[in-house]
Amino acid sequence: MKNYLFSFLLLPVHLFCSNGDGPIGPRSAALGHASSSIYDVWSTRNNQGSLGFVRQAEAGAFYENRFFVKELTQSGFAAAVPIKKGTFGICYTSLGYKLYRESHATLSYGMKLSEHISAGISLDYLNTKIADIYGQANAITGAVGLTAKLLPQVVVSTHIYNPFRAKITNYNNEKVPTIYKFGAQYIFSPKVFLVAEAEKTSAQKINIKGGIEYKPSSLIYIRAGGSSFPAQASFGVGVDYNGLKIDVSSSYHSVLGLSPQIGLRYAFGKDKSKSVNPTQETEKL
Repeated sequence: MKNYLFSFLLLPVHLFCSNGDGPIGPRSAALGHASSSIYDVWSTRNNQGSLGFVRQAEAGAFYENRFFVKELTQSGFAAAVPIKKGTFGICYTSLGYKLYRESHATLSYGMKLSEHISAGISLDYLNTKIADIYGQANAITGAVGLTAKLLPQVVVSTHIYNPFRAKITNYNNEKVPTIYKFGAQYIFSPKVFLVAEAEKTSAQKINIKGGIEYKPSSLIYIRAGGSSFPAQASFGVGVDYNGLKIDVSSSYHSVLGLSPQIGLRYAFGKDKSKSVNPTQETEKL
């Protein structure tokens, strides 16, 4: 009986809270939530296939308030630690409030298969809880990803989350969404790049996302983007000062309004890459 009640209560919030693999971090949020071909600490969740190109230890945290509704607040942190062969990552996010909360923990690993190709995998633990009296549901799933530098100016990526269709509840055989992403990035110059992505979630329309990042000075980034499903515009700015990166962004839905987000990233330790990765930050293109 508890499982039936749990699933029934889940329906009203499912439109805005989905314990899947939505992109995290204010940088990608400003770029229309296109994330799979970008690699930084948020690749621990967004695309583990890009982790092999992250060759400097980095940690980050973010906070998002969707549509200025406190019950739809999301926050989280991530860390990426390069080793001799590859990079390990951890990530934890929490969305919701006291009466409804989704938690998502990720352990990931990515490594370079060659100078221009990186692949990665993750193990994900999901928990959805509705108050104390209605119980909770748990699931374990994973993801696989691949990122390749086809040309000095062109990066492509692919990512599959939950390929084995893990089940979240027994009622109605409800499963965690499977999400397919294909992304690409074109680097115009050391100051400008474009990013695009097609995302298909099971039982939903294809979402086309894209954005542009421009670096007018050594400290400042300006970003803008949008997506088709749901139709949203996005924008943001970033500041980079001695390894500390501060990113602020917001997406805008014509009916529901703004979803502001802020994040911090800090890179520390020695860069273990033999060559500069063109997609890590535009100042390194």
